[in-house]
Amino acid sequence: MPIFSEGTVLPAPSRADRKIQSVSKWHCTIHAVRGEGAGTRMQGESKLEMDHQSLQFAQPDVADVVEQAYFKFGWRNEKWHVFDMLVTKASGEQVACTVKPTSLLHSKDFLENMEVVAWWVQEKKFASSVRLLTEADIDQVALHNANINASVNERDPDAESAVRTVACRLRGAISIKALTDEVGLRERGYRAILQLISKRELQPLRHERTTPQTLIQWKGLQS
Repeated sequence: MPIFSEGTVLPAPSRADRKIQSVSKWHCTIHAVRGEGAGTRMQGESKLEMDHQSLQFAQPDVADVVEQAYFKFGWRNEKWHVFDMLVTKASGEQVACTVKPTSLLHSKDFLENMEVVAWWVQEKKFASSVRLLTEADIDQVALHNANINASVNERDPDAESAVRTVACRLRGAISIKALTDEVGLRERGYRAILQLISKRELQPLRHERTTPQTLIQWKGLQS
């Protein structure tokens, strides 16, 4: 956990292989800080990319995400493709992701090019697989909750421990608000509960947008 009392802690620089434009006349560009603690700067060329970054960071089996990953291919490495995300799973598996709106998938040239790129990814063992992600792959409930999780990345171990002490004795479900009241740490307790939900130690009963009324249950420490 960063020691903020010693001064401002800046996020780590972006690890992208290609820097995107700061502004664009034709589409939005994104610059965000993601990850625990001070986080890491990340960039993208559309809101769709930003949404998929948020969803990947919220997955419990994702260990790392690097944006704008450069891939050289061809028999003499004379060609190149930039993947919007290179996702590393906890298992070590890597998934190279290209993000495009469905309106741009009607181009025969684009799809044929992606088939070639995917073949070379396997040939060069650049990644375990290739995925083409669109807005159709976005669960709006999951995205809403991922964005909430991103707002509580700063850890508070003492508050999390206090929540665990109360939650481990639960029998059945309780609302987030009621658990916050029982823990007694007000905003710190509420944020710690959201942290433990993102870590899957607490689990909502239903797939819904997280609110103070959301019912949750204790699942235990996750390995």
